[in-house]
Amino acid sequence: MKEQQYYRKVIDQLKNCFQFSHHFIATGEALAAETRDPIFPSVAAGLEQLEEFTVTRSLEVHLPVVGEMSQAVLMPLDIEIFLGADQHRLYTHKEEQKQLFQQVLPLMDFVQDIFRSRGMPYLLDYTPSGGHFLFQNVLGYRATEEVRAIGFVEDDIVRACNYIDPGDIRRWHGVSIDAARVFSGLGRLAEYMALLAMKAFRDNEERGFLPVTISDSVEHCVNFDNTWSEGPPYLRAIRSPFSLHKKNREKYDNRHQPPLTDVIGACFNGHQATETADIDLILDCMWDLEKAAAHAQNFSGFIPCSNATMIDFVREYKASDLYLFHQDFDGQQDVARGRALESAKKEPHIPDWTRKILDSPNPSALQPAKLIGFVHDFLIHAGWQPKHIANILRDLYQNPNFNWTQDFFKHPAEEKANFWARTYSAVALWKTGRLHI
Repeated sequence: MKEQQYYRKVIDQLKNCFQFSHHFIATGEALAAETRDPIFPSVAAGLEQLEEFTVTRSLEVHLPVVGEMSQAVLMPLDIEIFLGADQHRLYTHKEEQKQLFQQVLPLMDFVQDIFRSRGMPYLLDYTPSGGHFLFQNVLGYRATEEVRAIGFVEDDIVRACNYIDPGDIRRWHGVSIDAARVFSGLGRLAEYMALLAMKAFRDNEERGFLPVTISDSVEHCVNFDNTWSEGPPYLRAIRSPFSLHKKNREKYDNRHQPPLTDVIGACFNGHQATETADIDLILDCMWDLEKAAAHAQNFSGFIPCSNATMIDFVREYKASDLYLFHQDFDGQQDVARGRALESAKKEPHIPDWTRKILDSPNPSALQPAKLIGFVHDFLIHAGWQPKHIANILRDLYQNPNFNWTQDFFKHPAEEKANFWARTYSAVALWKTGRLHI
């Protein structure tokens, strides 16, 4: 089956995924001439053009996290296998992918049990390297209000969300601060689930399995890629269910292959599930567009919304040490700009490799494998406050002399620094027995 034929078969379900959105993000190398970013070419377009970009042009399409007029915020929980330089193995041969995929299945089952045992709706969309757990959070609902209440929005994110750009469909209306706080709250719940999983699978390496981590902080791992929760919410999107998945061709140059596709494994409404338990069938569908199109007919494409059970889950999180840590982090005072880095360079209790990041942070201060050690050294060995570690990163990001390729106006430095310092401080405290889950 050709790509256009596949999209024609699933276009109704694909449209339903965008129930709360007025635009989508199309990506792919075919867009290189239409965008300023040759590394990750993408175009934001109105939903009325969805068929043109899919049925006609066969591009990947991504679902914005924040809905039109900030009416809803999507939870895009992202779990993946990370194999470092061997990542191509997931996209080259179907049988090898099936073998490697066994590493992530116990974690996927664990997360599904978190949702089902509590009656929390979700849609599980499998990808070649893992899967996405999706559910919508509608503003104005009581459950969403509970999520909003645990969120925190930095001043630089407030300014970014308030900015309106008539030339950018993603920023036609800005993002309401309530929606930004829901986005933040969902990120904290994702962190809570990640730590629950890290505790449950803490013996993985001893048993011959990959460790469970937050982001790709070790060379080979199964991780919660929580980087979706870092940065301004209007820029965040996730590949839509039913979208083609062209990484095998465009990143790993397997041009002889047809594109892959993401495949729904389950849709749970809080009481009943429409699902396919046969993981071999799901993986077969990823590599065969005709099978994928037939399988797609089992699902409507509508992404379920959170219900009242979210209130209990938020309360569960609020009863944890992690919530107390987050509250303490949010309440800590910032060090004046420039002063944190100045003090860090004089810190005697950090190793040389951490000191090298202070002197030459690009790109180490953006890499999870380096950041997790950097934060651990300042927190555990040097006794710094987590917020002040964030201030070091902020000072690094805001210094143009380091020739950052990332735009720290579009991606506000304060929020990014807080995300990494907060996330990996919690991990360090948990690993050293000072934070209990």
